[in-house]
Amino acid sequence: MRKRQTPHHLFGYNPKARPGNAGAIWRTVCWATPQIAVSGDLSDHHSKALPQLQGWVEAGITDIMDMRCERSDESFVHAHAPHIKYHWLGVDDDGGTRDASWFEAIAATSAEILKDPSRKIMVHCHMGVNRGPSAAFTTLITQGHDPVEALHLIRNARPVASMMYSFDAIQWHAQILGKSESETDAQFTAVTEWHEQNPLDVGYCVSAIGNRYAA
Repeated sequence: MRKRQTPHHLFGYNPKARPGNAGAIWRTVCWATPQIAVSGDLSDHHSKALPQLQGWVEAGITDIMDMRCERSDESFVHAHAPHIKYHWLGVDDDGGTRDASWFEAIAATSAEILKDPSRKIMVHCHMGVNRGPSAAFTTLITQGHDPVEALHLIRNARPVASMMYSFDAIQWHAQILGKSESETDAQFTAVTEWHEQNPLDVGYCVSAIGNRYAA
């Protein structure tokens, strides 16, 4: 199956595609569905991370899917919320093509969690802009959601969600389902058109969150 390239220009400079108060969304718990939340990571200051983690506990989070390759909070979570199961699926956020093994790990992990309707997942990376939301998108489509519906659910819940890896995810998913080239093209086009109609200035979002992180 031929590889279709991510249209990176859709995520570039665009003053009209800048969500208000983007920095404040960073560590907000954003529910895409009643079982799937997306956020930024826990603070690297334990005095701030502890009440943040407690908020996740109070929200009913039973599982964490961490998409960062650069860090893991597993020991911290185990010490302060041992009932929460920690799943580290770290990957670099370089904007390049994501390997099929990443999507396979996301699909397998989330399927195991979501078969129990009482469990709730916190999917996060560092800023909650790309890797985490892309993983949430992968989870939704492998759970039977229409790709465009999945994009809507995540962006509506989290306005800074770029989901740049949704292009790789939809091709991977089409391949494992045995879709034809024309069917894959149709789904890729649908995802592309959604991003065209719902642009996001990723640089602005990252900068706004980065300024908050540095403060």
